[in-house]
Amino acid sequence: MKRIVLFIACLSLSGYCIHAQSVTHKWIVDTILIEGNHITKASVIKREIVVKPGDSVAETHIPLILERSRDNLRNISLFNFVDIDTMNLGINHFALKVSVVERWYVWPYPIFEIADRNFNTWWRARNFDRLNYGIKILWDNFRGSNQTLSICTRLGYDHKITFEYIVPFIDKKRRLGLSFGFSTGGIHEAAALTNLNNEVDFIKTDERYIKTDHQAFVAFTYRRNFNISHRLEASYNHYHAEDTLVKFNPMYGPCNVSYLSVSYLFKADYRDYKHYPLKGWYMDLEVDKYGLGILDDGNIDLWKFSANYRIFSPISNKLYLAFGLYSSFQPDILPPYPLNAGLGYGRYFVRGYEYYVIEGYWQSLAKTTLKYTLIPQKITRLHGIKSEKFSKLHYAFYLNLFSDLGYSKPWSELTPTRLNNQLLYSIGIGLDFVTYYDKVLRLECTLNHKGETGIYLHFMAAI
Repeated sequence: MKRIVLFIACLSLSGYCIHAQSVTHKWIVDTILIEGNHITKASVIKREIVVKPGDSVAETHIPLILERSRDNLRNISLFNFVDIDTMNLGINHFALKVSVVERWYVWPYPIFEIADRNFNTWWRARNFDRLNYGIKILWDNFRGSNQTLSICTRLGYDHKITFEYIVPFIDKKRRLGLSFGFSTGGIHEAAALTNLNNEVDFIKTDERYIKTDHQAFVAFTYRRNFNISHRLEASYNHYHAEDTLVKFNPMYGPCNVSYLSVSYLFKADYRDYKHYPLKGWYMDLEVDKYGLGILDDGNIDLWKFSANYRIFSPISNKLYLAFGLYSSFQPDILPPYPLNAGLGYGRYFVRGYEYYVIEGYWQSLAKTTLKYTLIPQKITRLHGIKSEKFSKLHYAFYLNLFSDLGYSKPWSELTPTRLNNQLLYSIGIGLDFVTYYDKVLRLECTLNHKGETGIYLHFMAAI
């Protein structure tokens, strides 16, 4: 009988010990301490921290809270350095200590830029007439509230005046944002036709503008939590093109067009650092409607649907894999030439085809990159510079191998070009340099399916 009682007692004690081990300690966030924010308001920083004073958190969740809060603060692009740590305040109580190094926010700088689709297109021709110059005033973190004010006067090849004001939050709960702006300008040389070799032909007039553009927009954003956002934009657009363009390209479309457009954009962003991610994922869905039948829109009535998905996975301490998918679709109705879409615009191109534009009503793109950390992130100081905004910097180098696939289906009204209706693919090797102020420099050597090789320079992450 004694043995049975002893056995039951031991069983009960072991069960209690197992239960005690499974109970996770809870810690209470007493306060959030912030240092280094000489301009940025504390409310802007606290908005990005995933806990608030009074929250009770499991001890095992604290490292994840620190990591996610640090990523959030890095991704608002206000700080060169962000450090978050805990401070023990007693039994089961702690404080979050946030230390930041702010950036320089007011940038009155001269404009000297290329007018082509990308640097490599301009470099092949080296046409110095296709350069822009002027002055731009960019005020990031305006009023210390993460607002952005931008005023630009651009002369040279493209004449343009722009104004834009972005307010990320206009409500007390810091969820609803507003932005608005306008632009007006003219150019002496305009894209007139994408030829059968997938190259853009230009028409130039020296005595007057061959094309003028005017635009005004207003947009609302809604960001209920840290990673999900919505954007709704309405805009007025007007362009006037000389009939010289229509004579050169009979499919150019109407010369004088005014139209309204609306767009909706959904984003889910879980990347560790959006300007050069190594971990996490990103997705967006966008719907655009050009022409609402209100203005003299030249019969513009276009829908466009597009989607992005990108994933970033660490394989080891030095090896990373990135994969991206992009696709866009619009009805098989030929738009005016200025509204054409396809591979070769912006960041959506197959690497190795930087010189080409492959237009169509449906296009898809897949990118894969394997990255090796050649030099991990290092922090250094530039001697002789007193301001920490510039003297303290970080940098890293990544060696990468990549492969891209792309496809573009042309409108049925047009004769397919040489690169339409076929699988485009390329392989290559590259070197990426990443440093402070979100600067990325990529040097890549590629081989495409045509057997063409090239060395290309880019200024943003590939995926």
